[in-house]
Amino acid sequence: MLIKIFDIVKRLFNLRNIALLLLFLAVAGCLYYGVDKLWRDKEAEAAKRLSEYQAAVISDDVELLSSRLVEYVIRGRELARARIFRFAVKGLAGADKKHREEAREDFGNFVKVSGFDSAYLFNLDGSLYSTSGRQLEGGAGEYRRLVELVLKNRIPVFSPLRENSGILTSDLFLPVFPAEALSTEVEPTKVLVLTVPLSDILRSFLAAARELENGSRIHLIQQYGSAYQDVILGHSDNLELQDVSADLSGITKVEFGKRKNLQNSDMVYSSAEFIPAINWWVLMETDVAAANDDLNIFKTGTALIAALALGCVVFFVLTIKFIVSTRRYYLSSTKNEENLIQQRSENRLLKLVCNTMPTPVSVKNSGDGGFLFVNKSFAKMGGLESRAALGLTDKQVFGEINAETISHGDQMATMSNSAYSEEMVMPGRAGSSVLQVTSVPCTVEEDGDAVLTVYRDITSDKNASKRAVEVRQQVINALIRAVESVPFLDGHTSLMRKMALEIAETLLLSDTDCATVEAAAILSQVGKTFVPREIMEKQGKLTPEEIRETQRYIEHTCRILEGVEFDLPIPQTIWQMQENLDGSGYPNGLSGNEISMLARILGVTNTFSALVQKRSYRKAKTARQAVEILQSMADQKYDSSVIEALGAVIYTPAGKSILQESHIEF
Repeated sequence: MLIKIFDIVKRLFNLRNIALLLLFLAVAGCLYYGVDKLWRDKEAEAAKRLSEYQAAVISDDVELLSSRLVEYVIRGRELARARIFRFAVKGLAGADKKHREEAREDFGNFVKVSGFDSAYLFNLDGSLYSTSGRQLEGGAGEYRRLVELVLKNRIPVFSPLRENSGILTSDLFLPVFPAEALSTEVEPTKVLVLTVPLSDILRSFLAAARELENGSRIHLIQQYGSAYQDVILGHSDNLELQDVSADLSGITKVEFGKRKNLQNSDMVYSSAEFIPAINWWVLMETDVAAANDDLNIFKTGTALIAALALGCVVFFVLTIKFIVSTRRYYLSSTKNEENLIQQRSENRLLKLVCNTMPTPVSVKNSGDGGFLFVNKSFAKMGGLESRAALGLTDKQVFGEINAETISHGDQMATMSNSAYSEEMVMPGRAGSSVLQVTSVPCTVEEDGDAVLTVYRDITSDKNASKRAVEVRQQVINALIRAVESVPFLDGHTSLMRKMALEIAETLLLSDTDCATVEAAAILSQVGKTFVPREIMEKQGKLTPEEIRETQRYIEHTCRILEGVEFDLPIPQTIWQMQENLDGSGYPNGLSGNEISMLARILGVTNTFSALVQKRSYRKAKTARQAVEILQSMADQKYDSSVIEALGAVIYTPAGKSILQESHIEF
């Protein structure tokens, strides 16, 4: 099943299909890039057009409102300079009560004729001097603050809008100068406050905003203390002031951009300008969704066109591929017909070859394990007729134990999709024979997945190999006996081999590494048979020349082993065993990680074996004394982890047994 899936994936992802896929991705990428750039340009164009539209509308509205406010300022100044107003003010200061009432009535009538709802006169200290008849509509503190502001700057000031029964008004504060004053540098005599009716102006202003493009809305925002209010048209076109959460302090202009609306509910495009005379902001908002209606229609259209273009490209490529595939199929079919006769002839020849081969061969179904084909050699091996073997299984031919071995090989070959070999012992009348069973996965058209199995008799090869190993071991044993005859080396090799193996197992090395350490320990001292006997038996201190001669035993050992074929890195390990971590060893002065772990183990056990054995010039050390000496050189000459493992080994039952057998004191 896995092979079929792999074949399907292989056919789908051939070079031709990958090239077509890359072509498709390239065309799709180009279309995506082009459409995306077109959309971005269109969006930027729409945003620019909307920005210019909002700027024009806001500019016109600011100019309109500013001009209307300027009209009221001009009227107020004319009223303050009018002779009738000054007579009325003078009459208000008279002693006669009747004259004062007449002056107040004249004052009120003149104010209304001038287009204002009411008027108030304040003294320079902020106290109320007189009114046109209506009481103050705000707090005295706010009036006093604005009076002080007017007296300080000598310019007109508008108060924030006030709402009263759907009518919005604002107070215009004007300094009143003496009749003979020629400039504003003269000290004012009074402050005139005129109530300006703004409902009609604002109603027409907001009503006109209902006809803006894309459902845009105009907001008139004023600052009232630390809060902000929006002027809105309520039910029955009544004007209302609604609190908003905006913060426009210190801002004179809001640039065009995308942001939350005043209610923080939807995204809008907005911009605003400030009217400083009355502390108003004219804010225009356009819903993003409404503004992008045309853009979304454009995006949908261009996306459909791009998809259609991509579909046309795919259709064209697939059509060309179909034509080419059809032509190739026709040529392939013609060629297959021509080769059919030749293949049948080859099949007959192949069957003839298989049946005449001395090597048993079988083909079995991967599913049920039944034999699909066996040659005559296989039938003879199993004591069957070729046709009688078809449909049987390994268990029926070879028995349960060997069938498990063959089944394991079949599974490994199928999983790795490559040949896999195992050895199997086949009992017979003349004795058991060793077969090398090689399984190879294959496919049979009629039966699906199958396994081709070849059975090769390797009994003679195994026997020859066994004899070669025995001969090699005899040679090694002879070398060891020669080494043990050297002075001071009696029992050295045996102790070194046992301790090295225990250390390797303590360090959890692999079986291969353990075998390498054991064999290298056995052979490591062979070269000392070439060191002159007088040097080995010398009682006193060796000369530098004699030391160099003894160190050459490593070279002698490796030269002796040079012609022996090992499957393990034994010569390499012996070559490095006298190297030290600090580079002071021999023969090559290796250091640190240049020395293998196996060579480090041999170096420690070699020194340990030498220390615990008696010499002519010193007594033998105990095992613990030898470990302490090695620990003093840890990570300088010898690996500390190997020394720690040696220290642990001598305390184990196996280690104590080795020391006792070698007559070593603990």
